[in-house]
Amino acid sequence: MTSDAAETARESLAAIEEFFTSIDSKKIFQSRDPAFYRSLRERLRKAFSSLLIWGRPILETAHGLMWPYEGLRDRRPVFAQPAELETNGHIETQARMFLAFLPFPGQWSEMRRVEERYRDDPEVKGFLLDEQKEILRKIHRKPQTHYKLRHFCQVLKSAEESGEKGVLRIFSLPYLFTRYGLPEKLSRRYVLFVEPPMGVVFRHPWWRHFTNLEDPCVMGVPSAEDVLFLEGQQGVEAVQLAHGDFLEEMDLNAPRAEKEYDIVFNASFDDMERKRHDLMLRLLSHPLLRTGRALFLGRGSGENVEEFQKQVLRYNLGPRVTVLANLRRQDVPPLLDRCRMGVHLSLYENGCRSIYELFRSDLPCVISSAMGGMNLEIFNAETGKAVTDGELPEAISSVLKHVEEYGPREWFLNHSGSRNSSRKLNELLRGLFERWGYDWRHDIVPLTSSGASRYVDTSAHEHFRADFQWILDCFRKAGDPSLSVSID
Repeated sequence: MTSDAAETARESLAAIEEFFTSIDSKKIFQSRDPAFYRSLRERLRKAFSSLLIWGRPILETAHGLMWPYEGLRDRRPVFAQPAELETNGHIETQARMFLAFLPFPGQWSEMRRVEERYRDDPEVKGFLLDEQKEILRKIHRKPQTHYKLRHFCQVLKSAEESGEKGVLRIFSLPYLFTRYGLPEKLSRRYVLFVEPPMGVVFRHPWWRHFTNLEDPCVMGVPSAEDVLFLEGQQGVEAVQLAHGDFLEEMDLNAPRAEKEYDIVFNASFDDMERKRHDLMLRLLSHPLLRTGRALFLGRGSGENVEEFQKQVLRYNLGPRVTVLANLRRQDVPPLLDRCRMGVHLSLYENGCRSIYELFRSDLPCVISSAMGGMNLEIFNAETGKAVTDGELPEAISSVLKHVEEYGPREWFLNHSGSRNSSRKLNELLRGLFERWGYDWRHDIVPLTSSGASRYVDTSAHEHFRADFQWILDCFRKAGDPSLSVSID
């Protein structure tokens, strides 16, 4: 973390501490100026976003990662039931705005209410406009103009003519669905299993559009932090399975390669600030790791790969670092076989595939425990360590010295992977169907975390063609001529 980023994180921390103090001292509603509250909420939104995304290591050491959510939960009654609500419309308006714009329990429901009740308010109008701009920016930033359904969703269980609901998995581009108002329509035929590509961690309030459906939306979020936040929302069921949990097992009967690298770091070169490549280079310069050899893998533009290679040289690490970019997916496992352990330092993920790839290849892994979107309980005596940033050098050095004592592949085969996780998800979904009073005559098909269709049995895509055709018709009826979607 740069000194500027650290200073911003500390300022954000101080702003939230001051906010909590003003609530506890009962001074929060002393002002009569709506502009004061608009400005305060804007500062606090930026502070929460900064701290829960970019300042996570500082938050972890200062108060713990759960502190913002727990602090808002404990103080929610002040905003939900202030003494003056019945007689003072001004205070009621400000209280509702706080509940909608900050990550309180029930935030997404409050945001929907605020949209309906205060749609003409400048603050609300500005938020909704910015939200749509962000969604359009995401869409236009994509290199493709044509989308195939199987590249961002898959049917796991067919919708039956008898009325039995199906299950639709959405694993990418969820904002496409919200832009065209599709969650409500899809929910009439399917229970939605949605894996937020980057987890939740107080981002993208447009997830609220998935939580006002015929049935609760099932969200796959492995981290305890995201589960805590989602449990405070209405219309959502959180399950701790997503993305990397469904990694295909792969056969490892081939002779093991000679170990050439001590550490492998597999992360996109197009997102180096979030993935923290610079921190990995600084760790390699630490006295405990000054002889370690490292392999950096990842996809990225030529420009970004070149910039990273320059960073390697600036740290005088050229002889000890190898950079391989934009490899085919099937070329990665043989390279992992030539490594001794993995390190992953991303600030936030959601069931990160790269970490499960390491376990599958029998490589223990050390991660930063400040990482959002991961279930830290999967790091144990078999798989590796999750430690604070300050503990990383010692943890990496320790794992390297005792790498033979770990058994990550055995853990992966026993507790994770496509077969185990598909079975777990099936049991969870069947339990939800029973609770909601729905029939369950057919199980979901096994799923994986990769590939164009993400089915274990590729024939499943054709088996569900009628379902995909219905979903495609929903997109086409959205009436946006700029949106090109097909089945194949």
